Amino acid sequence: MKTLAIVLALAAPSAAQDNKRDEYASKLTNLRVSLDFKDAPLDSVIDYLREIADMNIFLDQKVREKQLVMSIKVTEISMKSVLSLMLKPHGCDTMFKDGVLMVMTKEDIADRLTRMEIYDCRDILYPVQDFPGVDIQLSNDQIGTVAFDGGGNEGSEFPIEELIKAHTGGRSWEENPKAACSLQNGLLVIKNTPEVHKQVRRLLDMLRRNK
Repeated sequence: MKTLAIVLALAAPSAAQDNKRDEYASKLTNLRVSLDFKDAPLDSVIDYLREIADMNIFLDQKVREKQLVMSIKVTEISMKSVLSLMLKPHGCDTMFKDGVLMVMTKEDIADRLTRMEIYDCRDILYPVQDFPGVDIQLSNDQIGTVAFDGGGNEGSEFPIEELIKAHTGGRSWEENPKAACSLQNGLLVIKNTPEVHKQVRRLLDMLRRNK
């Protein structure tokens, strides 16, 4: 019983964090706001959004040091769009952490979210000779198809890096300064966010099933 109590106690904060994350994601998407600010400090605009959205929003010190001034007039657009309009032109964005919506520089967000994983791809690097090409329909959150022609290409290397960048991660490969994808001795070394790693694993699984 004591062990079970400890497990439940450890799980409770995680569940609470997930609930708060879902709540904030819903507000960012569904809450419509109107703003009319001219030459207002970012702190003042964030204070207003914090009040009407009932959200914990924190400005990171590096963002404060930018001393951003906002002139924005919008009517009935999503909270997510408002934050994007205000922050992205100045190299800033938001991320959820410890029950708080953090306003941070894109570089710092990339540092926190980017992680490296290594995938052994030696079994799919070379197409099977004299077999027909493969056409893989990706899931709903991806667009397009993945295809290769295995006929008559004995010894040609499978273009795995190009496929990964073309069919996972969207624009993160260009916009995330920490993102990287390289092939070293049959091992695919990828640096990107956990969500992109999930997409990479899904794509590699599809390629293996259809090899």
